[in-house]
Amino acid sequence: MLTLGSVSAQPSPLLHSSLRPLSGRKKAFTLIEMLIVISIISVLLGLLYGALERAQKFSRRTITYTELKSIETAFKQYHAHYNTWPSNTISTIESGYDRGFMITEQLAKMLQGNLPNGVSDTDLNNFNPEMLPFIEFSRYSPVNRAPVNPFKPNSANDTLRLYRVLFDANGDRTITVPGNDADGALTPQTNIIASVAVWTFIPATRKTDSSGNPQTTSDVIFGSWESFSVK
Repeated sequence: MLTLGSVSAQPSPLLHSSLRPLSGRKKAFTLIEMLIVISIISVLLGLLYGALERAQKFSRRTITYTELKSIETAFKQYHAHYNTWPSNTISTIESGYDRGFMITEQLAKMLQGNLPNGVSDTDLNNFNPEMLPFIEFSRYSPVNRAPVNPFKPNSANDTLRLYRVLFDANGDRTITVPGNDADGALTPQTNIIASVAVWTFIPATRKTDSSGNPQTTSDVIFGSWESFSVK
């Protein structure tokens, strides 16, 4: 005679097999799923690369604008001390009655209070006779050792990244600055109200045509007389 206590509660073999974990089964991606994942990753990488490129250009423009204003301030301090603008025969720029120069290695050293090699006594006396340090440059071209902006040059001997300066030599508070091109010519010209103008050339903002294809753009002028939001 069977009693209730003698019956053992054991699960049936069928139920036991259904409770086994599916550890032995391997789930793999299908070809369509893999293509979808690759497409999503490609889109995300494209968006990330574009954002990083824009952030890098914005950072370099910020550095360039800061250096432009620093050079402008240094020359204003120069004028306040010497009561005149510096002149030299090393690198000259003329625009109407205004004059200036491109900041070369020799001129940069004299602006920092250092005596460069190969500079005549006339240029030294006309530029910085007391050898006072007016500014410190932190970046130089590996080719010509002149101060440059943070953008990559188009070639090894590219001088577009160097800084240029014009002074109000005739005292009319007006300077004729170059136009928005990288041809080296002072045309088309723009008159600004300032005592000193500093500029350099930077890559233009990349644009696209109606089909979405990127357009090739040349370098454009970036000056201390502009507001930073313009670029």
